Amino acid sequence: MSTFQTSYDHKKYESKWFKFWDKNGWFKAETKSSKPPYTILMPPPNVTSRLHMGHGLNNTIQDILIRWKRMSGYNCCWLPGTDHAGIATQMMVEQALDKKGISRIDLGRDAFFKKCVEWQEENGGIIIDQLKKLGSSCDWQREAYTLSPELSLAVRKIFVDLYEKGLIYRGERLVNWDPVLKTAISDDELVSKECPGHLWYFKYPVDQTESEFVTIATTRPETMFGDTAVAVHPDDTRFNHLIGKHVVLPFTNRKIPILGDEYVKSDFGSGCLKITPAHDPNDYEIGKRHNLEFINILDADGSLNSLCPKPFYGMDRFEARKLVLKKIKELGLFVKTENTKHAVPYSDRSKVPIEPMLSKQWYVKMKELAQPAIKAAKEGELKFYPASWEKTYLHWLENIQDWCISRQLWWGHRIPIWYCNDCNKVTTGEKDPSKCSHCNSKNIHQDEDMLDTWFSSWLWPLSPFGWPKETQDLQTFFPSAVLITAPEIIYLWVARMIMVGYHTKGELPFIDVYFNATICDKQGRKFSKTLGNGIDPLDVIEKYGADSVRYTCVSLAPLGGRVKMTTSDFEAGHKFINKIWNAHRFILGKISPGEKIKKIDPKKLDLPSKWLLQQLKKTSLEMDGYLNKYQINEAVESLFHLTWRSFCDWGLESSKDFLDHKDEQREQILSVLIFVFEGIMRLSSPIIPFISEEIWQNLPHHPEWVRKKGLMVSQFPTHDMFTDHSKESEQWESVQSLITQIRSVRTQAKVPPKEKVQVIVKGEEKFHKLVDHSSSWIKRLANVDHITCELEITKPENCLIATGKGWTLYVPVGKYIDFDKERTRLQNEVGRVQKIVTGLEGKLSNPNFKDRAPADVVKKSQDQLDNMKTQLLSLQENLNNMK
Repeated sequence: MSTFQTSYDHKKYESKWFKFWDKNGWFKAETKSSKPPYTILMPPPNVTSRLHMGHGLNNTIQDILIRWKRMSGYNCCWLPGTDHAGIATQMMVEQALDKKGISRIDLGRDAFFKKCVEWQEENGGIIIDQLKKLGSSCDWQREAYTLSPELSLAVRKIFVDLYEKGLIYRGERLVNWDPVLKTAISDDELVSKECPGHLWYFKYPVDQTESEFVTIATTRPETMFGDTAVAVHPDDTRFNHLIGKHVVLPFTNRKIPILGDEYVKSDFGSGCLKITPAHDPNDYEIGKRHNLEFINILDADGSLNSLCPKPFYGMDRFEARKLVLKKIKELGLFVKTENTKHAVPYSDRSKVPIEPMLSKQWYVKMKELAQPAIKAAKEGELKFYPASWEKTYLHWLENIQDWCISRQLWWGHRIPIWYCNDCNKVTTGEKDPSKCSHCNSKNIHQDEDMLDTWFSSWLWPLSPFGWPKETQDLQTFFPSAVLITAPEIIYLWVARMIMVGYHTKGELPFIDVYFNATICDKQGRKFSKTLGNGIDPLDVIEKYGADSVRYTCVSLAPLGGRVKMTTSDFEAGHKFINKIWNAHRFILGKISPGEKIKKIDPKKLDLPSKWLLQQLKKTSLEMDGYLNKYQINEAVESLFHLTWRSFCDWGLESSKDFLDHKDEQREQILSVLIFVFEGIMRLSSPIIPFISEEIWQNLPHHPEWVRKKGLMVSQFPTHDMFTDHSKESEQWESVQSLITQIRSVRTQAKVPPKEKVQVIVKGEEKFHKLVDHSSSWIKRLANVDHITCELEITKPENCLIATGKGWTLYVPVGKYIDFDKERTRLQNEVGRVQKIVTGLEGKLSNPNFKDRAPADVVKKSQDQLDNMKTQLLSLQENLNNMK
């Protein structure tokens, strides 16, 4: 039985129940099962990661869905795992070595790789342990790792397959170069920042003239040594006479052409554009159009290389900028400086400005792979939640560029390409070759580069289940049901998994994609380490418990969008948990030692009991519907309403007078309370699993509901499991409405809590009978002394009035009222409610809203309007009464 602790102690129960579930093997999915499969893939966190609130929300949503489906009779596989995180891990290891005065160059490639393995083994499991504290019910025995031998075989297989089909190639292109990490990174790994800067104007002398110059304007003077042309708009009359001539590049005496190109904006800067094809994306395209020379002037660390004049060679790019400006001024070629703001692309990893740089890299041809992924979305086979993300997804795929998959790293999957030193051809294979496949020479060496981390994680729906082998796991758990992830990786990961799913298996790897909300602070800024505005989930778990964190996260987070969150928000979850605990204490406190709970007899139930059973039936239907539509916060709201409003505020309160009497009515009321509360624990289990398991284990279950194992693997309630009491439920709701209005009048009139009031109810005889039948509840719950029912009545003096469906309530409370204050309050309230009514009427009369909004949203708005109109009538009648 219950420990009867005053408040719930999460530290006492969370570890206990997680171990219990894990020990019994209830997280484990069965490869062979008669149950329908239901698979969710955990987006594999980096081995460098620690739990943050984004992980907290994302994994709570996944866990709610997997627990719900497990309780609904599915063979559930929630696949956990981690990503080796090539760039991030290498950066962390290099930073650790740097503190010891060691570089990876000092160690050498193999020794550095071992250091990364050691670091991963020591730190890689931290976030997994933290996710377990959150209650994540993954199949932990299936935990996968993107650099494990098994998954590495799959990476090799897909590379070889794509290469042999001509979909992987090597080419020299402009890439985003990270000068700290010394590697290429993708467009999706950039962060664009609006930065203050300068536009510097200086002159290039026109060749074979003594006094003619062209003035260029640039934000990056240091790149001038890579200039191979100056471009002007062909229709610009200021400069078109210069097209075909040359300018002399300062410091180099190199002559470069002046050409005409329509890309140049005549009204920006000077109207003359310096063209640096190897260091600017737009210049790159101009360079290709005009067959210009491409000169790379930067080394891997961002310093100027030997192609630059000696005074500048070896200088850091930003120091070189200062020197270029100084020397330009000394030559008398400097014109002016303008302050400006411009977008600067930063590396999301190293947090420094990247450099566009010409580099030879490996690429995947994406247009062919993208076609089935486009078709799936357009034909409705693939669904996004929210649906608005489909447009973003399609725009990217329809304008897709080839994927640069090579990275200049030492940690990760090495590119499986070997170069022959004799015939200069390349060899690949699923196993390391010992000789050239073209000339049989053993004089071969492997490509130095590593594969992009996403090249292994795009196989996540496949490789952990044994692909490329057609395993039983793959047959059972592919495709998965839903992918729950962050919208910022829709290109990096989501779209690529879909493409490779079609390429390898000919089908989608998942049917639904749910983009969870973004967590922000109260100012609407996304949580970040830089701003220091984040919330550490482990801190709030320590203080409030995992259930409070889970409940708060999902209750605040509607489908998609941004959620403003602060630590104090978790108080709401904590209060809800304690409310449940106190309800549990109250119920068990009413059970005598050894008492057997009687079976419910529908013929012997009172109105509140039948209403409460109907609320359980109704909420079961609502929650199942909301979860099916991924409206997780709506499901949580339904649970809250059933637990706090229906069960605690009405169910327990209306039963208190009867639970201390040893009679048949008390036995039936107690049976209903335990039955409904047991059902609430089942509905709660996916959302707040720890407290619901603890309470459920303590409840004296009805025989037909007993489960020997535990709540986590018991059946999730469905509405068809319960008897319908809709007629009696409507009757009790009418009584509730009357009680609520009496309470409201008492509050308006400031009637002292202990003082009883008299009430007069005008209505039909049918309603009078209901009031008479329910008078004991009305008197106790509204603190009423006497109730009079009348078919017709002249409005009594000194009464406040309230109305309901088919009845009018008169409460003589004039002696408590300050009429002047009450008149002013009512006038203000009439104005406020009238505005709401007008707004709702306008909304519901709008064809766009009625035709496009979901039916349940329209119904909620209509119900709200009806309620507001009823309130308005009462307010206006009371105001008239005051006059």
